[in-house]
Amino acid sequence: MLRIGSIILRQRQRLNITQETLATHCQVTKASVSKWEKGQSYPDITLLPKLAAYFDITVDELLSYEQEVSKQKIQELYNDFSQKFGKEPFPLVFQEVENQVKTHYHHPSLLLQMSVLMLNHYHLAEDSTIILNQIIQWLERIRQVSQDVWVLRQVNSLQANVALMQANPQKTLELLDGVIQPSIGDEVLLATAHEQLGNKEEATRVIQVLMYQSILQLVGSSPIYLRLTASDTSAFDETIRRIDGLIELYELKQLHPNICLQFYVSVAQVAANTHNRELLYQYLENYVEVCIHDLWPIALRGDSYFNLLEGWLEQLDLGKNALRNDDLIKQSAIEVMNAQFFEPYQKDKEMRALKEKLRWGLEGK
Repeated sequence: MLRIGSIILRQRQRLNITQETLATHCQVTKASVSKWEKGQSYPDITLLPKLAAYFDITVDELLSYEQEVSKQKIQELYNDFSQKFGKEPFPLVFQEVENQVKTHYHHPSLLLQMSVLMLNHYHLAEDSTIILNQIIQWLERIRQVSQDVWVLRQVNSLQANVALMQANPQKTLELLDGVIQPSIGDEVLLATAHEQLGNKEEATRVIQVLMYQSILQLVGSSPIYLRLTASDTSAFDETIRRIDGLIELYELKQLHPNICLQFYVSVAQVAANTHNRELLYQYLENYVEVCIHDLWPIALRGDSYFNLLEGWLEQLDLGKNALRNDDLIKQSAIEVMNAQFFEPYQKDKEMRALKEKLRWGLEGK
């Protein structure tokens, strides 16, 4: 951000001169200098060389544009905007987000997380197409200013995601061409190296992170596999049995309830499409129970088994906090029960009872 006011104040104090003296030199009023130093206004652009020469510094030093934004600051911005999206009109909050992006248009990490922010909230806009197009521009900007391989991989993934949202699967395929490759397994090498050096706890932490992510990827990929195998009863039933087993074995309802919710809704969706009422209400009941009893507080966390994840979770770009405001998450959880594929069942007494239970459990009304 621009800190010219604080620079003028510091340089004036360094020279031990009054605001009036500086004002006389610049041929402005003392009140103008006071406003500069308080950040209430900026000097006219024609005065910048005169001020820089007076202080014996360069114009760049006078402007002292803050190039870096800390990871903590980006997290704070994300969380602040996330809360505002749940309470304030979308256009006003989006304008604030745009202003931050314009101020730090050189900063790939901030641009990346603001893109993630908007992908999690674009559905609140009257015209979501405008927001998605804006996200595309920000992601392209990151490609221009960043050489960080990890950042660029995330950009590519987000662009592929946006392409799907825009009903452009061909673009998604182009962006992800060659992604399916054998795993290199660097985590195992890293853990082994730590073990050989006697760093047993660090080796254990690396393997815990690998196991944690692998389990979440396995369960997280199950919804699309359920859809693909919906017509193959044997594969579909076996997928449910195995994923249910993983959820129970690794206590995922407590460890990562959101991944369980995605699975339960997917089973219910296929059951609804195949008119299997027994399976439908069994998994909608699971969904409602986790929403009410296991989802809150929403934060990434370990447990007694994955007991070394804390430091790793805190190092994530957005930390451990939820990516959306609690009220928006509750609203989305309730709206799931009104999804189009559940429409034929809305008058069922079981459906009405579950919707009422969920609403009372989340909102108390």
